[in-house]
Amino acid sequence: MKGNELLKEQIGKTLKDGKIQSFELRGELIELITVTFLKFEAWIKIVSTDEQTIISIIDGEFENEIKYDNEEFKYPITKIENYFPEFKKYIGQQLIAVKELVGLKNPQFSFGINLYFDNGLNFIVHNQDYPMDKNEFIFENKVPINLIEK
Repeated sequence: MKGNELLKEQIGKTLKDGKIQSFELRGELIELITVTFLKFEAWIKIVSTDEQTIISIIDGEFENEIKYDNEEFKYPITKIENYFPEFKKYIGQQLIAVKELVGLKNPQFSFGINLYFDNGLNFIVHNQDYPMDKNEFIFENKVPINLIEK
């Protein structure tokens, strides 16, 4: 996982907000979750695709950093709870641990993260591998059977 240290620096901090970036083609929703953004003291950007998980910090204004659109391709950004109301219970919770999710058979490949919060809450952001190749949220500590925590 690239940027692991940036994520670990958020341990002990409180989650303040969350957003997702989607992908639309000619007005049709193609992919609901392409990028996940979580705000602790700063916005953390989480991208999990192609057997890699990349964590980075958003510097400056959030919308100016990540808005892209043209006539055919749109990448709208919306609050996570607009699609996943259960995310609201994570707001105000302190991050207590982070685990990378890697392939059970190929542990050199990263497929996401498991975030441990206060009050026994877990929030998993992971990429379903081929043939699906799409991102998914899991709102409990149930790591997919083809993955393990590292």
